[in-house]
Amino acid sequence: MRTSNPWWVAVALAVPVTGCRDDGAGGQGESGETLDDSSTTGDEDSGPEIARLSEADRLTRISMALRGRRPTASEIDAVEADPAALDAIVDGYLDDPAFGETIRDLHNEALLVLVDYLIFPAGFPPLGPAAGYDYYEFNRALTEAPLRLVEHVVMNDRPYGEIVTADYTVADAQVAAVWGLADGEPGEWVETRWEDGRGNAGVLSDSWLFQRHGSTASNANRGRANAISRALLCYDFAERDIVLDVDIDLADPEAVAHAVEQNQACASCHQGLDPFASFFQDYIPQFLPSEILEVAVDENSQTYPLPSYYPGVFTEILGVPMRDRGFFGAPGEDLPALGRMIAADPRFSACAARRFVAYFHQLDLTEVPQPLEAEFQNVLIDSGMDAKALAKAIVLDERFAASHVVLDDDAAQELSPVDDVVGVKKARPLQLRQLFEDLTGFRWRSDLNVIDSPDLPYGLGHVDLMDDSFLGYAVLAGGLDAVYVTRPSHTYSASTSLVLRTLAQLAAGFVVDADFALPAAERRLLGAVESATIDEPAIRNQLVALHLRLYGARIEPSSLDADDSWALWSAAHEHSGDPTQAWKVTLTALLQDLRIAYY
Repeated sequence: MRTSNPWWVAVALAVPVTGCRDDGAGGQGESGETLDDSSTTGDEDSGPEIARLSEADRLTRISMALRGRRPTASEIDAVEADPAALDAIVDGYLDDPAFGETIRDLHNEALLVLVDYLIFPAGFPPLGPAAGYDYYEFNRALTEAPLRLVEHVVMNDRPYGEIVTADYTVADAQVAAVWGLADGEPGEWVETRWEDGRGNAGVLSDSWLFQRHGSTASNANRGRANAISRALLCYDFAERDIVLDVDIDLADPEAVAHAVEQNQACASCHQGLDPFASFFQDYIPQFLPSEILEVAVDENSQTYPLPSYYPGVFTEILGVPMRDRGFFGAPGEDLPALGRMIAADPRFSACAARRFVAYFHQLDLTEVPQPLEAEFQNVLIDSGMDAKALAKAIVLDERFAASHVVLDDDAAQELSPVDDVVGVKKARPLQLRQLFEDLTGFRWRSDLNVIDSPDLPYGLGHVDLMDDSFLGYAVLAGGLDAVYVTRPSHTYSASTSLVLRTLAQLAAGFVVDADFALPAAERRLLGAVESATIDEPAIRNQLVALHLRLYGARIEPSSLDADDSWALWSAAHEHSGDPTQAWKVTLTALLQDLRIAYY
């Protein structure tokens, strides 16, 4: 199923979404239906008509987009009775800690910091003051530290610009041990500060950010500067249309150094990039985690805490000439000054709006229409730079409720059967993990601390397989690893199907066993039957409840969906003779349905 065709996406975002709310004017149909005559404009000049989701399906899409979970039955009841109830429900979703995870995921696509824990430049060993920590969780904490700061700003309703102007950072005990920060707490992220002279400027002061985006001496921090520009301003120096002088000897460092200042083609880019890069000249070029020791053996040894900030490391120790610090022509003395200039740059708010729109609509940044970017940039600015207000405006916008293009017979013949899908969203690896944990209580993890090796006395840790790509399945499920795969996939594939099938099978077995070990009132999914229940009416009633819980869909016990599910359950029961096994088979099928994969 194709979900990100630029032409049709542009149509979906540009054409008003029409449809019928359940307000007495017409009957409410399934997602993707034309509900009644009021849902069509009849104006051929107005462009293709976009059908609108039902209120229940719209709520499901919003809930999945913001927090990776299905809405509750009571929330569905509320919006079907009164669509205006959606506003307050969304406010609740925005305060849910799961939305904080979404914020981290969104900003990882910009900052590219969540490197798999065994992949360089990650791979920090839990030694010395970090001894005893889980290897996977230790590296996960280090690599997501910049994202935790962004989450802290957003979830505490602080102005979004604080991600680059905050006079603090956040750390837990693991991060504090590595970088020598004070006040880190075990299992808790708290505000602390860098006290080594770098200044506090939100993510711009973060040590891991510039370990991930390291620099050689010859690159002179240009890659670091471009990573920040690309992430926060949506401006990529590398994409400028410049005709290079082929006579420059790129193998000669002196020739290159002369060209970036004196050659017109080179200087046109470097006069903006090089002063920007100078802000990062005091960060250590890069650490080799594999060489970190528990106890230093000489003055050149790497051990915790790591001195990531070392004034003069590029200019005095490496002998790299650096230009005066500047931000697109404006001078600045230090990182806090840079943070203030970035926050005040109109490109910062525009880039934030573009990234939020692209993330929630599952578009490439280049596919976001400029008018749409400007519209939501104004929302962000008018709200006092409230990122929650921006997210809310995007998901409550009628364009986010788009289901499909309504085509007449002639137009339909020109398209394949799947080309008319413009609104459907594919569940990301994060959302699948959140959804399955909420529905079943199952989290797909592997215990690799059982490895007994003198080279790895701490084992490999408890790996979350939906978050990791080296040993897990995040990339196979459409995610990124932030080094080799830097853009998510929003199309279904064979690998995505295999991941979902396996996840469904494991989760189904887990939740059936767990549910039948509890009183009915405390179960997650199977509260209407017992482990020995075999009568058809009771089974059908449970299947009705499952369709509402899993898909947000209301069905009748005699409906086609219920017939199909009952046929599967009864066949599995006949084959095994065990009602419990029949439920495991049935839930395995229900949990890998495309209604789980998409929303």
